[in-house]
Amino acid sequence: MAALPLQTPTIAPTEHLPVGELSRRLAAELASAAALCRDCEHLAGDLARGGASLENLTRLQSLDELSQRLHGLSEVLERIGQHASGEWNVSIEPLLSGLGLSDMVVRLRAEERVGERADPGELDFF
Repeated sequence: MAALPLQTPTIAPTEHLPVGELSRRLAAELASAAALCRDCEHLAGDLARGGASLENLTRLQSLDELSQRLHGLSEVLERIGQHASGEWNVSIEPLLSGLGLSDMVVRLRAEERVGERADPGELDFF
């Protein structure tokens, strides 16, 4: 299974966003992160078959837990989106200020226009 990039919405930008819509967008981000985590888990497992120590294999299990946590949070946010009152709005600018992933900011703001792609920024290796 390969993680696919999230589709960017093409609606007009807004200063305030209904809580339900923000929750759905955040759920999609977490689901995508969980898929990336699962891909890393499979890759690490394939690499470990060559003779990783028991200690390292145990540490690799944390990827599985992280994947499950991300997926669970995504489901909770999706449910919040389904049950949030349509009257609840939140100003998204303070929530997104300082967020380092520009493509995620664009998806959460829904500012990207059809045919344009956000620059994801520099790749960080840890």
